[in-house]
Amino acid sequence: MINLFYEESYWGHTNNMNGPKKVVTNLLASLEQEGIPYAVNVEQYERNLLLQYDWAGHVKHSELTLENCVIGPQIWLFDQHTNELKENPHYYKSIIAPSQWVKDLFVGKFGYPEEKISIWPVGIELPEVERGEDYDCLIYFKRRSSEELEQVISFLNQRGITYKLLKYGSYKPEQVNELSSKSKCCFLLNGTESQGIAVQEIMATGTPMFVWDVFEWNDQGEQWRVPATSVPFWDDMCGERFVPADPGMDHLVMQDKFDTFYSRIDSYNPRKYVEDNLSYKASVKTLMEIFDVT
Repeated sequence: MINLFYEESYWGHTNNMNGPKKVVTNLLASLEQEGIPYAVNVEQYERNLLLQYDWAGHVKHSELTLENCVIGPQIWLFDQHTNELKENPHYYKSIIAPSQWVKDLFVGKFGYPEEKISIWPVGIELPEVERGEDYDCLIYFKRRSSEELEQVISFLNQRGITYKLLKYGSYKPEQVNELSSKSKCCFLLNGTESQGIAVQEIMATGTPMFVWDVFEWNDQGEQWRVPATSVPFWDDMCGERFVPADPGMDHLVMQDKFDTFYSRIDSYNPRKYVEDNLSYKASVKTLMEIFDVT
């Protein structure tokens, strides 16, 4: 029912898991779970999903049937060859953004037609884990300052809260489930996420989240600054979020929010949120809707 186009060279000839590789891995698993036939790198079915739009993807795009071609989510808008997509929206059915703030970047900063941008997060596995409480808090750390990390560790130590650290780029994929399922909660200290697959994998183990959030993406400078977040998929059932607003008062606000969060930690159900919105089943349903298959 769907043709997938991607190249393994896109994720850098590595055996380690990374974002682009995880998107493909989880997509294949979700299609298989839901019984959706697919072909890889051949136009066998009616619908084309061009997952990667680098230069090789740009060339491949020119060879495909265009009217039913969906492109993304692995697309870097700052590459010159993406101009063709903006200038020729009739060349494709839709472009995929992995979350709302990324869609806002496409539309607000690059001028893509809003109706041509669809939001699709890749599916998250619902693991079979046995929850325990070997320690109190898992710190997930990615693209934030060492000073902020030291602040979090000091904050937890002052409360007698035991912790373990999961640092982006320094752990094996299986450690996400192993560590989060044995923790009462997760303190999330990371930068902006276009989807946040690892974060959602922690949520899928049923681990309540306390998020020291960010409020904008400015990786490419002032011209491209847009509102953004560490948790683009979120609901109150997942935990609590703290967004800095006043440098003079932020530490007190964060303390109050965390204490409230920790006191009602058993009331959250992040796994249910993932099951309803981000599971393999939910993800495939969204993808098929983008292709107008219901």
